[in-house]
Amino acid sequence: MTFAAALAVLEERQETKIVLGLDRVRAHLAALGDPHLAVPAFHVAGTNGKGSTCAMLASVLTASGRRTGLFISPHLLDIRERIAVDGRKISEAEFARLMGRALRADRKKRLTYFELLTSIAFQHFAERKCDVMVLETGLGGRLDATNVVPAPLAAIVTSVDYDHQAYLGDTLAAIARQKTGIFKAGRPAVRPDLPVLRRAALRGAPVVVRKPWKAVRTDWAKGRQTLRAPSGRSYELSLLGSRQGHNAALARAAVEASGLQVPETAWAKGLAAVRWPGRFHSIKLGKKTLIVDGGHNPEAARALAATWTSSPLSKKPARWIMGIMKDKDTRGVLSPLAPFIKEAVLVRPPSPRAMDPLDLAGFVRRAAPKAHVTIERNPATAIDAWRKDRNAPKVAVCAGSLYLAGAALKAVKYK
Repeated sequence: MTFAAALAVLEERQETKIVLGLDRVRAHLAALGDPHLAVPAFHVAGTNGKGSTCAMLASVLTASGRRTGLFISPHLLDIRERIAVDGRKISEAEFARLMGRALRADRKKRLTYFELLTSIAFQHFAERKCDVMVLETGLGGRLDATNVVPAPLAAIVTSVDYDHQAYLGDTLAAIARQKTGIFKAGRPAVRPDLPVLRRAALRGAPVVVRKPWKAVRTDWAKGRQTLRAPSGRSYELSLLGSRQGHNAALARAAVEASGLQVPETAWAKGLAAVRWPGRFHSIKLGKKTLIVDGGHNPEAARALAATWTSSPLSKKPARWIMGIMKDKDTRGVLSPLAPFIKEAVLVRPPSPRAMDPLDLAGFVRRAAPKAHVTIERNPATAIDAWRKDRNAPKVAVCAGSLYLAGAALKAVKYK
């Protein structure tokens, strides 16, 4: 099988088609020799922050000398971003070969897009003889394909807020039950001290993180911040964002609860080297600055608003280039951002679930009635027009969707 053929299979399975449940995946992996049992795992769920937490874990574990597999979703530029070992994406040849093997064990075409990728990840990590793997749930937790791991080194729930209600439930309690479904009896269950999680976290050995690491210095130009842990130690983190101290605290607690020995030098090296694009990601483009943020639900929008407020960029005029999925809480996303939106350019992110910019315009005008609102053909043309316009603000913010974030990074040829 070629890489192009593997991508065609995934397109046929449709990324937007979601069928939750574990029986299909368990039977499929059994036919492959249960590769998911070959490597110890950290398992991470949460409405927001799970990707950043996974990236930190993987970077620190790699810095400690362990061969580390990382499985994330979604991708921004290249589907191979989802499956990496020690920061290196799976090769096209390996992706295609393992896809072929997965399909031979799925002759009835029962697996979804995400389940096929999960199969490839488990196979790859087992074949590469990883010492540890870090798994980000795709949707929810309890019925997510990654939840076939029976006894993780530690499981983490980073946050609980409204998102994907059609699959996870209409209340925070229902969503929390789905997220905490990754907790396993007798294994460390790491979570922030949220009331809804106190009620939902019924399984596992609880590890409650009450104090996030504190940001004591931020280098906005270089996209770095210094975090101070409750121990008094300081660490340089190569990520911006008001919630990263929260995520770092959860990652540290999970490693310590797992019993793995990770020296301080690995924590310092790993956090300084972590890469996680598209999350308050600052990109210099000549004399202009583009901020790319994939936040797509109310909690993520509140975090973006907090980070934006603390940034010196917020003191300057900005153009907001926005696109949102039509199944999202558009009002909830716009509400915390509306006070900053004076000029908005609305686009359609590259997804069949994307909201029509004309419909989004109505929401933006109601949330920010004084804003100047226009519509562009697509994210690339919106960014290109901003870069070429000498009278445009020197700062632009691309926000509202991870699909938009990926399109923005592609438009500026980010690698």
